[in-house]
Amino acid sequence: MTLFDARFRRRVAYLADVGRRAWGARFLGRRLERRWAGGSQLVGHADYTCGDDFRAVDWPLCARTDELLTRQYRGSEDRVVDLLVDCSAGMQLGRPVKFDVARRLAGALAAMALSGLDRVGLAGVTDRVIGERRAARGRQQLPGLLRFLDALTVQPEGANLRTAIDDFVRRRPHRGLVILISDLFDPGGFETAVDRLVARGFQPYLLQVIDDREADPDFTGPVQLYDVGRGHTRSVVLDQADRRNYRQVVREFNAGCVRFCARRGIGWHPTRTRVPIERAILAMIRTATSRMQAGSR
Repeated sequence: MTLFDARFRRRVAYLADVGRRAWGARFLGRRLERRWAGGSQLVGHADYTCGDDFRAVDWPLCARTDELLTRQYRGSEDRVVDLLVDCSAGMQLGRPVKFDVARRLAGALAAMALSGLDRVGLAGVTDRVIGERRAARGRQQLPGLLRFLDALTVQPEGANLRTAIDDFVRRRPHRGLVILISDLFDPGGFETAVDRLVARGFQPYLLQVIDDREADPDFTGPVQLYDVGRGHTRSVVLDQADRRNYRQVVREFNAGCVRFCARRGIGWHPTRTRVPIERAILAMIRTATSRMQAGSR
């Protein structure tokens, strides 16, 4: 695996430790909801699925019915974390490449969630789900999750998060925390996609990955602009006034993200490609902890 070496795994183990001390079971400050899983009051049985706790398997009933069934209890949290990685054409830009940073962030967050006994799933998205790994529990799942991320590739099409989320929710019978790792540069806007997650009972968290040159281009004069999502090319002449206007548009976009997420109580964290993964995760931990403390007042 090229992205996830031994040093990466050691640093992730440290980050998981910090996260558990900061938020306990509330991964990234999520709201805990009561589900039909765990607890003490038996309410029925369900078919065993990959990632279920073997301790919940009702072996005597399995022997009688010749089916693998698990006991279902009332009272504890069914903690599921799904990580969606944007694989659209725009993610191939940046130094380092945004797509590589997004996959490393997804790998770190997946390892942290698994260490907290959450069920973790992964999916690559463009205008649809292009690959997925179903949610499963246990640290033994980590090598498979990292192999899945390492095998993901950038696709030629542009982002359409609304249709991608529609495809995702059709595939997911469970509800939980959904972390979307993307630059959020969707021509149709990311807001509708997030609203659809909320309407279906998911808890969204937005992790925005952008490159320094996207936030503040360092060139002027005659340039040729290429839209990687649509395949359009345009020749223009840029001056300092154009750079100032562009920076203002970026600031307004970020301010809009803050307002949108604040109104809906959604976590949002921006990071740059040049920020080391460890620093980015520690900043997310601090932000999530602050939100939890503010919500408890």
